Amino acid sequence: ALQANIESQREAVAKAKAAGLSVEKVANTAKSVATECADVADTAYGDGMIADEAVRRLDAAKAKPGEPWFIGVGFHKPHLPFNAPKKYWDLYRPESFELPAQRTLPAGAPEFAGQNSGELRSYTDIPKVEPIGDAQARHLIHGYHAAVSFMDAQLGRVLDALDRNGFAENTVIVLWGDHGWHLGDHGFWCKHTNYESATHAPLIISAPGMKAAGQHTGALAEFVDIYPTLCDVCGLDKPAHLEGWSAAPLLDEPGRPWKKAAFSQYPRGMGQRGPGMGYAVATERYRFVEWRPRRNPDDSVCELYDHQTDAKENHNLADRPEQADLVAKFKATVRAGWKGALPG
Repeated sequence: ALQANIESQREAVAKAKAAGLSVEKVANTAKSVATECADVADTAYGDGMIADEAVRRLDAAKAKPGEPWFIGVGFHKPHLPFNAPKKYWDLYRPESFELPAQRTLPAGAPEFAGQNSGELRSYTDIPKVEPIGDAQARHLIHGYHAAVSFMDAQLGRVLDALDRNGFAENTVIVLWGDHGWHLGDHGFWCKHTNYESATHAPLIISAPGMKAAGQHTGALAEFVDIYPTLCDVCGLDKPAHLEGWSAAPLLDEPGRPWKKAAFSQYPRGMGQRGPGMGYAVATERYRFVEWRPRRNPDDSVCELYDHQTDAKENHNLADRPEQADLVAKFKATVRAGWKGALPG
């Protein structure tokens, strides 16, 4: 229950402080169970309180007509722990969630490309080493969906306040999440990989006067594009040092030709855990990862996945002779970087 969870965390914090641990260490020792389904109001949890404060500030902004304003609202969910009021858990039937068919590394992938789900395994009810069983995996997936729905409802409250105060017609809204999330696929939980599940995240933009309101685009976009996009839709000059590319044209024409690739990276340590930095490239069809050692960057290990035939990234094609030219092309794309992938 909620109160038991709170008491457990208080006890962990007290023990950590008594041991003289730093604030960061105290936070890391305060974890309890990975999920919670309490029959409480939305405001019993942090995201409900955050929504309350955002609504309060929007209501206050109405008292200053014509004055420009900015508000950044950061919701915690669906991050761990998957704590959400019971009514959001009740939106889903546990048996409706399918478990990932592939719960091992992609065939042919280097062992160091994976991870041990350490963030999830730091919770007290999760096995530290052993595989997570089917029942617990399904429960975690259920909790993730409940947490998403809980956050979505809080966002709805903020948007309702935007409408109620008359701001909807002249406000730019951007919604994004900072990373993707593994839910047992390839045996991974959480993030910390260069696979699609860890790097694919929502990005939704609404701007006054956009011609394609409510439409979806298949164009590749990156979070570094948010700043230059806001500059354009707000009529501001863009600083010369920006690495992003304004997505403002997509708001009117979502099907227009666009970026050839999107980039991300995540490291693995030296020694037995891996070669160093993993540089990932996503295109409309492929995901490519080049693991490049820090000392000998040309001695790289590669992964290549064809989303047209292998959407779940279960088969690494990089070592197949018939893919040698494509691998070489992607290596060149990595080295050319973001400037080489911009719209023509």
